[in-house]
Amino acid sequence: MFRHLTPDERRALTAKLADQGVTSQQFAQAQEQARVIGEALARAYGETLGRTVTPVQFITEVLGVEGAGRLLVCALREVTGRPDLYRDL
Repeated sequence: MFRHLTPDERRALTAKLADQGVTSQQFAQAQEQARVIGEALARAYGETLGRTVTPVQFITEVLGVEGAGRLLVCALREVTGRPDLYRDL
């Protein structure tokens, strides 16, 4: 659902998350949770429209790039129990 990060982007994100106390396991768990949520949202959106909608189409048509990031951050907040995480990233 999310575009692939370049190696430099991945390192920077990993460092920023580590600075905030997020482990790689928590990040992987949040990515999986965001994927599941995105698939469910795409399914519901597609049912409403009467056609099949992929998670990527849902993100593009409804959430946009920033919205996709927010979905992941919301999952991170839930996984880590840190409601302030979005503000800090």
